[in-house]
Amino acid sequence: MATSPARLAILFNLYYNGDASAKETDELLTLISNAKNDKLLAALVQDAWENLNTDDNLFTADKSAGILDSILKPDDKPIENEEFETAEVRSLHWWRYVAAAAVVLIGFGVFWKYQKTADKPLETVARKISKDIPPGSNRAILTLADGSKISLDSATNGLLAQQGSTDVRKTEDGKLIYDTKNADNSAISPHINLLSTPKGGQYQVVLPDGSKVWLNASSSIRFPAVFSKNERTVEITGEVFFEVAKDKSKPFRVLFGSNEVEVLGTSFNIMAYEDEESSKTTLVEGSVSLRSAYKNKQLKPGEQASVLSGGQIVSRFVDVEATIAWKNGLFYFKDSGIEEVMRQAARWYNIDVKYVGKIPIRQFTGKVSRNVNISELLSMLRYAGVNCRLADNKVIVSS
Repeated sequence: MATSPARLAILFNLYYNGDASAKETDELLTLISNAKNDKLLAALVQDAWENLNTDDNLFTADKSAGILDSILKPDDKPIENEEFETAEVRSLHWWRYVAAAAVVLIGFGVFWKYQKTADKPLETVARKISKDIPPGSNRAILTLADGSKISLDSATNGLLAQQGSTDVRKTEDGKLIYDTKNADNSAISPHINLLSTPKGGQYQVVLPDGSKVWLNASSSIRFPAVFSKNERTVEITGEVFFEVAKDKSKPFRVLFGSNEVEVLGTSFNIMAYEDEESSKTTLVEGSVSLRSAYKNKQLKPGEQASVLSGGQIVSRFVDVEATIAWKNGLFYFKDSGIEEVMRQAARWYNIDVKYVGKIPIRQFTGKVSRNVNISELLSMLRYAGVNCRLADNKVIVSS
């Protein structure tokens, strides 16, 4: 069945805005290989470039020109990379080749300017990656009060366990829900549960009070199967996003390390990974109070507070969309260094990172779908001038 121009335009714009699913991305890349779509692709790429916010460009004008030159005049020499198999050579139409390369970089929020030239076939080397690492998925372990563990990614839907008078259920869309309709919150010894995600995992849970929680990779939340009459307290590690159910009679407290956030009903994100220089609490809406060992700070919507190693709190207003992009299926980098990019990649793809020589000094701005394989992320970094490769379960970054 022929694909309409409207469908191609829809897919292109979804990918450009970082909203395309993995299936839609595959469909777009398939359509790019069809010569019948060349003229429309050319128009889409040009229109996207002309409307791009140049403040977010990843490359300088000179770097953009260099990338363009390498695309239009590919080197015939084989690429020295142990992750690639024997080259498979095929001809690509000029516009289709430019568009295909553009789509890769669109995922990083970047386009480059080019000049129109006459259509001509080009020879290029298309190489297949022999080993790749898929993106993370909904994976988590639930540890019940008696110490027994449930692997949620393989558990069947429906009732998983009963903690006191609370039913613990897994829904069809992969969420964990604590049903407390008949629960007794006067229990002397509450059933404490622990939900934890590994590297390459994420999960959602609805707490006993109806608050919604999203766990990023390598994160955890510890909470009772039913909250007490007077307060709601949870403990977290890693990165967690909260939509707290309003209840003025019961403050909601989040403990992480020696710090505490207290709210009544609001949305906020806490990032408290041990390999980060500081923990960060970002308020999306409502109001929260952050307490460290030495200071208290009341946050306003859009404000992010960092707790430094000594307990000091520094705050600034940030782009909330970028901070919570992980919850919406995106990497969103804003002037991020290669080490920050690699830390996020390591958690999501469950990989190790090794630096050989001096760490490259680069800053990256743009969006990347978290649904792509790691090879696509590394390809974008290589276009940006970062020398990186995949070896077994390790990314090697060299100067």
